[in-house]
Amino acid sequence: MTLRDTGIAIFVVFLWSTSLLVQKFAVNHISIYVLGFLRLLSAAPLLLIYRQPPHQLWRYLVAGFFWNVLNFLFIGLGFKAGVGAGISSFLIQTNVFFGVFFCYILLRENFHVIEIIGMFIASYGVYLLTQSGSHVLDESTMTGIISILLSAVCWGIGFTLLKKMKIGATMADNVWLSALSAPSLFTLLFVLEGPQKTIFEFSHLSPVGISCALYVGIASTICASYLWLMLAHRVSSSQQAPFMLLLPIFTCALSAVFMQETLAPSQLFAGGIILVGVFVTRSTPLLKRLKVQAFLIKLKATSHD
Repeated sequence: MTLRDTGIAIFVVFLWSTSLLVQKFAVNHISIYVLGFLRLLSAAPLLLIYRQPPHQLWRYLVAGFFWNVLNFLFIGLGFKAGVGAGISSFLIQTNVFFGVFFCYILLRENFHVIEIIGMFIASYGVYLLTQSGSHVLDESTMTGIISILLSAVCWGIGFTLLKKMKIGATMADNVWLSALSAPSLFTLLFVLEGPQKTIFEFSHLSPVGISCALYVGIASTICASYLWLMLAHRVSSSQQAPFMLLLPIFTCALSAVFMQETLAPSQLFAGGIILVGVFVTRSTPLLKRLKVQAFLIKLKATSHD
């Protein structure tokens, strides 16, 4: 992995962490649904460049409903319920396990015993976060924590569908996926909020809310996603995946500086347990690679003898 690729990976995770902070800040200035809609709509102007969708439109609608609409919606609901950006960055790491699980269900990809061990370790960390002793329930509700976990479930389903449909390798895929997800979120807004409230929210948009939506759309939905997928085609998953563990570190640091959000030692300990579980799960490709290298070295030594 080159120094340039390393810099790109760190920059992408940094963009995602700043997006989490902006979303947390934005829920006090704009409706969750409107924020999500504007965020996805920010990709629409790029349709003038990428006019031809690489895949059938229904594929973008189905995968995008989980990957973009429900995933972002549940994160917003978690923030609205009071879950801090720092805690959410730990909980979001569980999307790895749901991705592995749904890939097994829908794609018949095999589990590895190491992945199962990692899931149990991280599940224990989530359990610790839900205990009153970690003070999470004093700052956020169980509903908010469950909402963040549901966003991770939707991420896992969306990731599996994108993988099954072979979507996401190009910027055109990313643009069409976001642009076609926007109408779905608008329909959800219209149904859940009602026509009158929907019209009121769009007619009373604040400059702060619009700015937050545009930042999240451009930084996270367009730039970060594209760079991450582009990097995935140049380096192995075992090299790329560990950089996601930087997300809680960046988010907690930025939250402390800009939002005066601090985590109790018990929260940091529980978050650390989650990260250990995620690291163990993501170490599977690395272990397989080391076994192959060890076998090749042994084979080479045998041939010399």
